[in-house]
Amino acid sequence: MPASPWPTPRSVRQASQLHALLITSGKIAHPPSAGHLLNSLASCVSTPLHLGYALSLFDRLPHQSTFLFDTALRACLRASSGADHLVLLFRRMRRGGVRADAFTFHFLFRCCAALPFPGARGRAGLCRMLHAACHRTMLPSAATLVANPLIHMYAVLGLTDDARRVFDEVPVKDAVVWATVIGGLAKAGMLYEARGLLAQAPERNVISWTSLIAGYSRAGRPAEAVDCFNSMLSDGVAPDEVAVIGVLSACSQLKDLDLGRSLHFLIGEKRIKMSDNLVVALIDMYAKCGDISCAQGIFDAVGRGQKPQPWNAIIDGYCKLGHIDVARSLFDQMDAPDVITFNSMITGYIHSGRLGDAILLFMQMRRHNLRADNFTVVSLLTACASLGALPQGRALHASIEQRLVEEDVYLVTALVDMYMKCGRMDEATFVFHRMRERDVHTWSAMIAGLAFNGMGMVALEYFYQMKRDGFQPNSVTYIAVLTACSHSCLLDEGRLHFNEMRSLHRIHPQIEHYGCMIDLLARSGLLEEAMDLVQTMPMQPNAVIWGSILSACRIHKKIDLARYAAEHLLKLEPDEDAVYVQLYNIYIDSRQWVDASRIRMLMEERGVKKTAGYSSITVAGQVHKFVVNDQSHPWTFEIIAMMEEIAQRLKSVGYSPITSKITVDVDEEEKEQALLAHSEKMAIAFGLISLAPNLPIHVMKNLRVCEDCHTAIKLISKLWNREIIVRDRSRFHHFRDGTCSCNDFW
Repeated sequence: MPASPWPTPRSVRQASQLHALLITSGKIAHPPSAGHLLNSLASCVSTPLHLGYALSLFDRLPHQSTFLFDTALRACLRASSGADHLVLLFRRMRRGGVRADAFTFHFLFRCCAALPFPGARGRAGLCRMLHAACHRTMLPSAATLVANPLIHMYAVLGLTDDARRVFDEVPVKDAVVWATVIGGLAKAGMLYEARGLLAQAPERNVISWTSLIAGYSRAGRPAEAVDCFNSMLSDGVAPDEVAVIGVLSACSQLKDLDLGRSLHFLIGEKRIKMSDNLVVALIDMYAKCGDISCAQGIFDAVGRGQKPQPWNAIIDGYCKLGHIDVARSLFDQMDAPDVITFNSMITGYIHSGRLGDAILLFMQMRRHNLRADNFTVVSLLTACASLGALPQGRALHASIEQRLVEEDVYLVTALVDMYMKCGRMDEATFVFHRMRERDVHTWSAMIAGLAFNGMGMVALEYFYQMKRDGFQPNSVTYIAVLTACSHSCLLDEGRLHFNEMRSLHRIHPQIEHYGCMIDLLARSGLLEEAMDLVQTMPMQPNAVIWGSILSACRIHKKIDLARYAAEHLLKLEPDEDAVYVQLYNIYIDSRQWVDASRIRMLMEERGVKKTAGYSSITVAGQVHKFVVNDQSHPWTFEIIAMMEEIAQRLKSVGYSPITSKITVDVDEEEKEQALLAHSEKMAIAFGLISLAPNLPIHVMKNLRVCEDCHTAIKLISKLWNREIIVRDRSRFHHFRDGTCSCNDFW
């Protein structure tokens, strides 16, 4: 195109001024001037609005040449427009009889690689259609000009077979084409093939090596990434910034501090520019290798700028090392923390057990006009589930309802799981039935939640519905199903589904499946059958399985088997106090005082101390924690008065404390008082005086609920007409009208 006498605009605003000048001077119809305007405008396009302006100008040009079509396609590429624009332009070009050249297909292929398309089939079809058009239109001599963007397009879209086919058909392969196909294969995870091509390449440049190093790092194969980097140095290729970043990532995975320091030295020796990305990689490497002081030194020297990436790296490093307060101090110094910064801090608080701080920080994101990502919210919901933090979980649910985060199946599955693990089956069920989309994980979470809440038959009904809806159960689903059978004493159903998973779905039982089945058999009194399964299972039994056997031995008075199970347990977990306590109680129940005394002495010799039991209840957003015979609470007098009332009303309906479980040599009255002062009873007493009569009482217990408390709470639920939900170490107990959801099978 002839040179234009007009100045070259450097912004869309300047281009619009030139446009006005061309219109008023009558030069807009002059092809060189109009082409100059469109070419300049295409170089300034960055948003869909700008693209609309450029295409509007293009539509008004009287003579649309190949150059002008190529310019319009370049504008589409810069603005990251959708597929509609480029397809429409290409069709107009063909219908208008305008011949496409190599630049036309160069921009078309780059657009296809850079822009999102709705669905893999449509995307692949469009790419192959354009490739076929290029093949029909271009002369063989032009193949080299379009080969690189064509290979890149196929590789980016995961069509590696097509990319390799194009590569093989290129008559003359330059270094760029080799690097593109090697990089594409590496990015697609085809590292063996990429390494093989690299060995064949006539020229191995830094781009090819870097692609392979990054591919190994992404695939979790850091040792091979380091080996590749060393091979590059041996090949005489000088590393650039990107290559060093790739190998620093591998070094972080290996936690190899010496290698990291040598790479840091290499950066100075080779005078590699300290870009923001390289600074971040160095900080991340030192933090993950445990040298936070060096990470801090780099941050202080070159990272304390306006950009958030170095700040994010050092904050994340401190969070992962557990220095959450130092991380928060840095966070508070930032001018504009981004979503990644908030995510790091929130995750750090969760891992430090400070859920309240994590929730507060999540709420603060709104003030910064930031939208939390789903990974963060799922992490928060998981933390709420593990801690039984129902109020915080409900606050997160409200945020989801307000569309503060984008709802998807994983997020709502975490919400179902949270409500189930907080004992709110009604709310979990409501969320589940409102879901627009469910997957096998959602169904599994629902079944597992019902199982842990003692609703075994209901859980199985959901399992049958899941299969009727066409979902294929997986290994996790069957763990949930067998847990439902185990917790609800559904022996026949458990046997059926344990066999069905192998015969019908070809799922090989893992140790968790065997554990559920052994627990079901043992608690059902079929200890011989349970032991047969222990001895024939294809893996060694773990502590959970031996613990199930030991617990069942106490219920069914099997002293010899209890000793055998305890021996195996103590080999696996010699410092686990629950094993000693369980065996001690078995001996006490059987009045074998000498053996019981021997267990106590063994605990003292090994320095094993019994875990102190405690119960907690949340009232008005505040957690109240109680230990046995606790008198530290501000409402102690009111709690004691309520406990005395509980004792009187329980006796009036025939309740008799199970004092045989008290092994201390005191009189009967003191034993009764000791049982009354158990932490779960104190928490329930506080709930009765502090919560409205229509609200359920939620109690969390760190140990298993004792037999006496279980009996007493059933009666309390009837006498006070209250729903009481107790979450102990292994399951939920829903007490209503004098009964428990476990049906006394726990």
